[in-house]
Amino acid sequence: MGWSDVEWAGADIWDERCRKTLSRASERLADQSGVSLSSALGSTRKAISGIFHSRKVTDKQLLSGHIEATVTRCREYGEEHSPHFRPHPFVLIASDTTTADFTTHKAVADLGPVSNKKHQRGFLAHSALAMTPTGVPLGVIYQNSWARDSEQTNIAKDRRKRLYPDKESYKWLEALRGVEAVLPPDIPALLIQDREADIFEFFSAPRQSHIHLLIRATQPRRIEVSGLDSQAKTLLDAIAQAPVVAGKTVAVHGRPDREARDAALTVRLMPMRIRAPLNGDDPKAPSVPVFVVRACEENPAPGVKEPVSWVLLTTLPDVDASLALQLIDYYALRWRIERFHFVLKSGCGYEKLQCDTLEALQKALCLYSIVAWHLLWMTYLVREEPDAPAERVISETEKKVLELSTGKEIHTARDAMMAVAKIAGFVSVPSAPLPGVKTLWIGWTKLQDMVTGFLIATQALNPKSVL
Repeated sequence: MGWSDVEWAGADIWDERCRKTLSRASERLADQSGVSLSSALGSTRKAISGIFHSRKVTDKQLLSGHIEATVTRCREYGEEHSPHFRPHPFVLIASDTTTADFTTHKAVADLGPVSNKKHQRGFLAHSALAMTPTGVPLGVIYQNSWARDSEQTNIAKDRRKRLYPDKESYKWLEALRGVEAVLPPDIPALLIQDREADIFEFFSAPRQSHIHLLIRATQPRRIEVSGLDSQAKTLLDAIAQAPVVAGKTVAVHGRPDREARDAALTVRLMPMRIRAPLNGDDPKAPSVPVFVVRACEENPAPGVKEPVSWVLLTTLPDVDASLALQLIDYYALRWRIERFHFVLKSGCGYEKLQCDTLEALQKALCLYSIVAWHLLWMTYLVREEPDAPAERVISETEKKVLELSTGKEIHTARDAMMAVAKIAGFVSVPSAPLPGVKTLWIGWTKLQDMVTGFLIATQALNPKSVL
């Protein structure tokens, strides 16, 4: 059974032939990432289009098999590694929203605004990506997509007057409920979100005991805490006075407006209770207990314009210095959901897809999300398990072609991915980082062309062979 067969085996689809068609389409899109659907699928394109436009299946049903496979991988990882993680073998789940911009596709019906610019049209997709504690993507465990009201041009208008369930930010709680619906109680999970999810109603909502939150703070927040300066009336003031529990050095990546550097962080930790906002749905709602972790570059080097400063809120109980350091590492892995969206749109070319309705695009999103996950999984599996057998990421034929093209034997997953990167133009030197997902998807596409040529040549030399 191939990797795509596993992802589609449990999908709620009315016809077994459709399941096989979707599985083949997943493999072809992964092998030829970035090319058009028609070029990748050939004659299968018509069958896939029929599934996207069929009333017999919804986007949730299409993704159900992959979610089932993701939950299985979460359980298997927890069972295998449970002795090595404290206090629990957490599955990390990073969630975020991305815009699918189809402004140039004028014929698509039912799209809505994706920004305050009226001419930009598309829809939004909120996905939750399950990962190991070291960041290997296990799969999409929740996904929902929607188009905004066509008359809505200012998404922030009157937001303070609306109740939480009527706001777009309710998506965070919907994602939590979606995860709870599929993740059994024996799999503890930590949901990781950026500052946009710093919402009191989200923290205070009922939540199953095996699921906790880790969110970067953005609001000053009223608090209940004793033993501090009376002037520390807000969460941000109080955590600045909290005791130092550890230090941590992190690498800050360079970019055009800053140089790469190592940042020395001071880690502070304190339990608090956050109070309901006075302008919230219920100002008298009970306060919520959280642990607050502050990782801040308190003494930045001269010339550093943007010192590192993270304030993290978690609903985990009994956080100590050791776990606080782990939580900082866990939050850094939130970036994986951003990479997932990058692969989905830039690697797989999802926004170039030609469909005539929003519903068809939403169903296509399920197919492309599975492909994007697979490409991302291969990238990070090699980094975390470099000595895994090469067969976990490539077929026997692909292995043979890579060995012929590079002149080197391939034994491990790292050997395989470095060979794939090499045919994409990657130059391996001691100081160079490991190849990224973009390099690998380019190399993977080239490899498939090489495999096709190899098989044709093999058959030409031996007409009795079967391709």
